[in-house]
Amino acid sequence: MRTIQQTNTLNLNTATFIGIDAHPSEHTALAINRFEEEKGVLRFDNTKAGMEAFLHWLPTLEPHADKVVIGVEGSGGNGHALVSYLLPLYEHVYEVNPLYTKQRRTLGTRGRKSDPIDAKLVAEVLTRKVWELPKLTLRGLSSQLVSLKKIIWFYEEKTQHGTRLKNQMQRLKREHGLCVNPDEKRILALTIREKHRELQSVKRVQTKLTKEMGMLLQGYGENLTTVPGIGLILAAKLVARIHGIERFGTVSQFLQYAGIAPKEKSSGKVKRHVQNNKGNRHLNSVFYLIALTQTQWNPKAKVYYQKKIAEGKTKKHALRCVMKRVACIVYGMLKSGEAYRV
Repeated sequence: MRTIQQTNTLNLNTATFIGIDAHPSEHTALAINRFEEEKGVLRFDNTKAGMEAFLHWLPTLEPHADKVVIGVEGSGGNGHALVSYLLPLYEHVYEVNPLYTKQRRTLGTRGRKSDPIDAKLVAEVLTRKVWELPKLTLRGLSSQLVSLKKIIWFYEEKTQHGTRLKNQMQRLKREHGLCVNPDEKRILALTIREKHRELQSVKRVQTKLTKEMGMLLQGYGENLTTVPGIGLILAAKLVARIHGIERFGTVSQFLQYAGIAPKEKSSGKVKRHVQNNKGNRHLNSVFYLIALTQTQWNPKAKVYYQKKIAEGKTKKHALRCVMKRVACIVYGMLKSGEAYRV
């Protein structure tokens, strides 16, 4: 594979913006200039041959790699392999949150949806918000971190399955207690036993996956487990959702990515802030769980939470303040690698 000399300079006025709408079997790329004039479009398979065809197509639009800005929607799932091909060659590769493209589609007058239209929306987001978007890095594609993401996905799938089994068993036990027909009662008892065996199997798999998380977390944020309220599983979920703390130059960028920093909505002399519903919602939900745990088991967090309520904030707003406090601590610890200090 060819290599391209990379630079840290980027002139947006002369750059070519490539938006990529990623899917499991096929990707669509669309290129525009700074004025959103279309320069080309390409559909290519999510295969090695398709990636190579895409990499040969890019220089026909812009031969200088440092003038190419690429945004990938779905970079952590469908676009993972594509990003691994791009990063050794191109410096400016960014993750585009689907909420940005959804917002632009909603604000449009036609509301049409297709792969080329979605790819163009991704490219348009780049022209407006490139400095706000998190950069994709090679560290985020390391085999250790990729394996951790897959383990988390499998663990969450097993957790959902276990919850369904528990709910089914509760309903079956209720029916069994009320049942008077002997044959039906026997079948219900058999079903309950089989559901119980299946649930025990799920728990055994979760135990094995937790051990794998502990090994994969080494060198990638195991110090987070020293924070009260952040166990091994939550620490692994944080690391997997963040995709590498080095992508964020400031804590403000990190808070924006996590959807925790409030948005300003001001008019004239009226200054106010509202909840940020954008950002990585999966990461946001992890911080929400941690904040709930912190308010129950961490004395300092509990005092901080009660202080915010005493200031007149609602319980929901006070919990968001705890989320922000935890996110700042996580950012600092991942940057420094140090253990939590009381």
